[in-house]
Amino acid sequence: MKIRTYEALQTELDQDFAWRRKELAVILTNVKSSKNIQINTNIRIGVVMLYAHWEGFIKNAAEYYLIYVASKRLKINELSYNLVAVSLRDKLNEFEGTNKNTTHTQLINYLLGDLNIRASIPTNNIIKTQSNLNWNILKEILSIIGVDHVQYELKEKYIDNQLLCIRNSIAHGQDPEINAKDFYDLYDEITTLMTLIKNDISNNAAQSKYKLNTQ
Repeated sequence: MKIRTYEALQTELDQDFAWRRKELAVILTNVKSSKNIQINTNIRIGVVMLYAHWEGFIKNAAEYYLIYVASKRLKINELSYNLVAVSLRDKLNEFEGTNKNTTHTQLINYLLGDLNIRASIPTNNIIKTQSNLNWNILKEILSIIGVDHVQYELKEKYIDNQLLCIRNSIAHGQDPEINAKDFYDLYDEITTLMTLIKNDISNNAAQSKYKLNTQ
C-alpha cells in the first residue's frame, strides 16, 4: 500500500471507518428492534462485533499513518522523537537483548553520529494489538503515532472493565450480565473514541506533527 498525500491518508481513514460504522449501525438497530427472547443474543453479538471493529480500526488507522510518514522520506533528525524511536526499534531491541560491548558501542556510535541520514520507518508488524486491545496496549499504539493518550484516560474503564471484560467472557462461553442500556452506553463510548482517535491522526498529518520542529 502507498499513501503519499494527506488526501490519500484521509481517504483511507474515512473508508475504513465508514464501512465499520455502517455495520455497527446495523447491529445497533438489531439490538433496538429485538424482542425479549432475542435481545440477549443480539447484545452478545453486538459486543463481539464492537470489539472487532474497535481493534481493527485502531490497528489499520495507525498503520496508515506510519505508511504516510514513511513516504515523506525524512531524515532521522527531522522526525519527532516518537518516530525516531520507531525508526531505531530494531537497533534498540538488539541493544537490549545482548551484553556485548561491541553491540552497545555500535548503537552509541550510531546515536551520537550522523543523524542527517534518511530514516527507515517500518510499517509492518509494528502496530500489535495482541488480539486484546486494552488500555495499556492502546497507550503504546498512540505513543508510536504521537497521539497524546492523556485526553483518553477516562475511557479506560469502558475499554478494560466493560468492552474487553464482556467480550472475553463471551469468547469463553459465558453469559455476562449486560442489559440494553449498558450496551448502548458502551457502543456510544467506543464509537466516539474511534472517531476522536481518527481525528487526532488526521490532525497530526495535517499539522506535520511527525516532524521535530512542529512539536
